[in-house]
This record gives sequence, structure tokens and C-alpha cells, in this order.
Amino acid sequence: MSSSGSRYVIIDTSVFLLIRDKYDVLTSLREDLEEHLECATTDSVVRELISTAIRSGEQLILEYLKKIFEKCMIFTLSEDLEREEADHDLLLVAKILDAPLLTLDKDLKREARKERIRMIIYRGSDKRIVSP
Repeated sequence: MSSSGSRYVIIDTSVFLLIRDKYDVLTSLREDLEEHLECATTDSVVRELISTAIRSGEQLILEYLKKIFEKCMIFTLSEDLEREEADHDLLLVAKILDAPLLTLDKDLKREARKERIRMIIYRGSDKRIVSP
């Protein structure tokens, strides 16, 4: 159990898209972290992934979405279901659950720090996640 009391890590689109580089965050959650955290994300992130897959024609992302649906808790928070901007939802879920956030997005990291949300870090040099 994490020090925050949450059993989830909130995962952003940018991290799921690392599957393009053969990095599977869902597998790494169990292998890389000492604490056991379950995957959680938002429906707005799922919509971003679907939109990206359709625009780019990347079947890999659509296939990975199947795994996300199987292994992740997906929270619905958006007031506007057509909105593709997920940052607000991710920050809100992280705050409500007192859960750490995993993202590569610099702006989202900055906002999370302002909100005092704990971060899980992806180290690209050795392709693993760590809890500071």
C-alpha cells in the first residue's frame, strides 16, 4: 500500500503511447514498483487514445486499448463527453483518490506539482518506472 493510502496510479495518454516503443506500462507496474498499484485512467484518456489510433491508423494502439479495458479502472468525470483534453480529469481523479500520477507531459507534471500530487516517474534511459 502506498504512503498516500491509494491503491491506484493514474496514467496519462503519453505513457500509454509508449507501447509504440515496445514499452508496456501495464506490465511494468507489477515489475518495476515495490508498492502494488493498480492502473487507473479516465474516459477522456481513452478517447484521446482512440482518436490518436484512428488519425494515425495505428492498429497497435487499438489492440493495446483492449488490455487497458481489461486491466485498468476507468473513471468518467468529464462534463463535456466530446472534450478530448484529459489533463483536468487526470488531476481531479488523482486529487480525489490521493493517488500518484504517471505522465510524460511537462505541462501536466507542472500542474500536478502545483496541486501537490505525487508523481511516478518514467525513466526512458532504462525503460522503467520508479516511485521517488
